[in-house]
Amino acid sequence: MFFSFRSWSLWRVVGPLLAIVLLQASLAAGSLQVMSAVRAYVAGEGFWSKGQKDAIHYLQIYVSTGAPEYLHKFDAAIEVPLADRTARLALESSGNHDAVARAGFARAGNHEDDIGGLIWLFKYFRNLHHVAGAVTAWRNSDALLDQLIQIRREAENDIALHDPSAATIRHWSERIGTVDAALSRLAVDFSDHLGKASRQVSSLLLLVNAVIGACLAGIVLFHTRRMLQRRWLAETALAVEKERAQLTLASIGDAVIVTTPDDRVSYMNPAAQQLITAGEDATDRPVSSLFCIAEQPVQGSFRSIEADSETRAPQRLLVRPDQTSVPVSVVETPITHVGQWAGRVMIIHDMTAERRLVEELAWAASHDALTGLANRRQFEFELHTLMSGPPDTDADLMLIDLDQFKIINDTCGHMAGDRLLKQVAKLLAGEVGSSGLVARLGGDEFGILLREGRGGRRETASDIAERTRAVVEQTSFVHEGSAFRISTSIGLVRLDDCAGVQDALRLADVACFLAKDKGRNRVQEHRPSDTDLAVRVAEMSWVQRIRKGLEEERFCLYEQEIRPVSGLLKGHERRELLLRMRDESGSLVPPGSFLPAAERYGLMPLIDRWVVRRAFEIIAERQGSLRKIAGYAINLSGTTIGDGEFVEFVAGLFAQFNVSPTLVCFEITETSAVANFDEAQKFIARLREMGCSFSLDDFGTGMSSIAYLKHLPVDFIKIDGAFVKEILHSKVDRAMVEMITKTAKIMQKQVVAEFVESVAILDELRQIGVDYVQGYAIGKPVPVFTLREEKIA
Repeated sequence: MFFSFRSWSLWRVVGPLLAIVLLQASLAAGSLQVMSAVRAYVAGEGFWSKGQKDAIHYLQIYVSTGAPEYLHKFDAAIEVPLADRTARLALESSGNHDAVARAGFARAGNHEDDIGGLIWLFKYFRNLHHVAGAVTAWRNSDALLDQLIQIRREAENDIALHDPSAATIRHWSERIGTVDAALSRLAVDFSDHLGKASRQVSSLLLLVNAVIGACLAGIVLFHTRRMLQRRWLAETALAVEKERAQLTLASIGDAVIVTTPDDRVSYMNPAAQQLITAGEDATDRPVSSLFCIAEQPVQGSFRSIEADSETRAPQRLLVRPDQTSVPVSVVETPITHVGQWAGRVMIIHDMTAERRLVEELAWAASHDALTGLANRRQFEFELHTLMSGPPDTDADLMLIDLDQFKIINDTCGHMAGDRLLKQVAKLLAGEVGSSGLVARLGGDEFGILLREGRGGRRETASDIAERTRAVVEQTSFVHEGSAFRISTSIGLVRLDDCAGVQDALRLADVACFLAKDKGRNRVQEHRPSDTDLAVRVAEMSWVQRIRKGLEEERFCLYEQEIRPVSGLLKGHERRELLLRMRDESGSLVPPGSFLPAAERYGLMPLIDRWVVRRAFEIIAERQGSLRKIAGYAINLSGTTIGDGEFVEFVAGLFAQFNVSPTLVCFEITETSAVANFDEAQKFIARLREMGCSFSLDDFGTGMSSIAYLKHLPVDFIKIDGAFVKEILHSKVDRAMVEMITKTAKIMQKQVVAEFVESVAILDELRQIGVDYVQGYAIGKPVPVFTLREEKIA
């Protein structure tokens, strides 16, 4: 049948053949061009490497002989790699700088016919894997060339090279040799990558040509043997898919096993061979002869209160014939064909690394990283477990606190403090041994849980605690040649005496605190009958209640009238603001119940600031009211007297509330003023400069009251109520009140008498000449509100 060139049937048959031939020719031409460019780079690398080697050689001769002509030879030789670098930098820069690159490659000695291929390959293939590796090696040589040039300059300026000694030659040779070795490595790396690129292109060309040839043959066979060609295409496609599947399975890190219907191995990927048969081929062997899957409970190093071993999923083990096992996870998928069982696919993941990581995380979660002891979480869990057991368990809890650890930490540094903690941890673990659990609870605090059955000697917990204290005391801590004596305060409590974990920790903490309070370096054992411990426990319970009271705004102020006695002071009524607290049920709590705990545990600064801010709010609102008050007495604790920031706090309140300083009178006790005498003087002076006045409360209780009085710039003296309330029945008390009043008058200070419980006492005080009186006969303390709160009430 005749076909014209315009016949569609002809082109449908011939077109694919021509397209394949043209494609093959194009690929061949392109591959040849790439190979030619790669060859040009190989040749250029020879010039580049030779230039570097010659430059290094001439520089070595120069440092050995000192002859300057070798420097000129060095300059000529180094010009080759420098020219190559110039060409590369031109190609890497933005814009078209092919002319600069061409000139650079030409100066480097490359043949003119090869320069085009060099530029073409760099511009279009430099990001390919092996070409990029070669370019990276080339780029990394820039710094080494600069070092070599710098060495040349330094060598030229080195006078010692005019007549070099052996040491001088060795020095310069070592420097040059270092650069030479680095450049050699880069040259080898450059050549390796070029070689790999060349081989890769060759393989790709061969593969592409083979594929195109196969396609050409397939088209020919399609026209000659249509049916055979279809069959051949199907077999080829099946082989390709099989190979692809095998390559995919081989690249998977998990073990993959495919079985036959009778459960024999039909395929195992390399990962499965390595895991199960140590790399041997196990095709056609029964799966049961290679391994079995067993289950066992997870054994972890950390236990938590929430975790229950019965609810944990067991781990699966792959057990080999030699009884070695590996933790694994297994996923099985059945293979069916037309509804019939045809085998299964097993994917087995080695869980060794995951299990190891879980164990490491479990250890880290239950141990202290610094000392290796159990941490607080593990310690509390073990304590909870022990206390959840039989009620008659003979167990004890020890809390150990290092004495003066902060001094060593501050003077010797935190690293020394860490060494001390590790040293003490080792001592404690050695003393307790297997009779208990030692833990670091945080900072310099350790805990020991003593279980029942403490060895053949059946030592008591007190014996172990005392022995532990003595061992630590007898041990010295050495830092930079200086030895430090260390000691511990230990609180000991029997678990049978505790209501729970938190109660046990709290009682042990109180006992440890009491041991410190009694002089440190001692063991304080908790006993239910110990009144000191009972007081401390009660005080510590107040700490949280006080903090919670501040957060929930359950503190409030009461006021009590301070009335002038003399008619000369009429219109100068004053008020003392008194602190009260309401408990969770709303009942009023007197200050004597919670202030001792606040003073002992450092909460008074917080309370004082709350009181002062609250007082300023009240005074600010009352400044414009018809109820004229000459002044308000605000009590301050001894801790606040030593607080340097409190003055700035008060200054900020004056600016915020615009309160007149003449209305504010700060009241401090005589004992706190005498205990912090120098600080009290400065404190009073700074606030008096603002316009505030001061009252000295409980005056007369100190042994040197009068002596200190002349040095304290206070405005009011409040006579201690112990003298006032017995003034009618005790001549001594009356004489004391009269003496204090007369002394105060001489010093031009006003006198306030408190605890005025009757009219008779008031009359007696009027005769003595006191200025102000305060007590139930004058007025009881009443709640004080802001105007907004009064409206709400």
